Amino acid sequence: MTPMPTESEMSKTQRVLVAAHKVPLLSMVFRKLNSRQREIVEMLKQTSLFSDLTGRELAELLHLLHERTFAAGEVIFHEGDPGFGVYVVFKGEVEISKALKDGRTAMANLGPGEIFGEISLLDGSGRSAQASAAVKTELIGFYRTELGNLLERNPSLASKILFALARQLGMRLRAANEQFAR
Repeated sequence: MTPMPTESEMSKTQRVLVAAHKVPLLSMVFRKLNSRQREIVEMLKQTSLFSDLTGRELAELLHLLHERTFAAGEVIFHEGDPGFGVYVVFKGEVEISKALKDGRTAMANLGPGEIFGEISLLDGSGRSAQASAAVKTELIGFYRTELGNLLERNPSLASKILFALARQLGMRLRAANEQFAR
């Protein structure tokens, strides 16, 4: 076995590689992120859909996410619109409402870290309710096309997201069943 060369005998590349092995991976990943990206990663860690992901996986996911700001009262999507993906409330508040014969009824108000529109991540069917910004709201979007690309590039990461999505949908189905039973 060849002994490891001393630092003076190493090339610059070898010294960088040795130094990199001494730094935890998570800190290396976060050094590359700007403050906005770090803020998004920290918020995503708190969501049910992305909480099981490692720092490295979240950093990879950042390149697949889309940000959009909505003014107070602006419709994010209408009931029946085609669904393209899931949204995470980054800042602000989203009202989910359903059309009734005599108008609209609010079903839920969602705040930072909460997820909505997740069914369309799987099937792309029409939206089952309307989502509107209750106040100025910043959303993070993750779309079905990106999930499909991720399945090809990194099946392990995509599987983690899909299992988290299945858990989320299962919890919502159970809650709806309990509500219906009352």
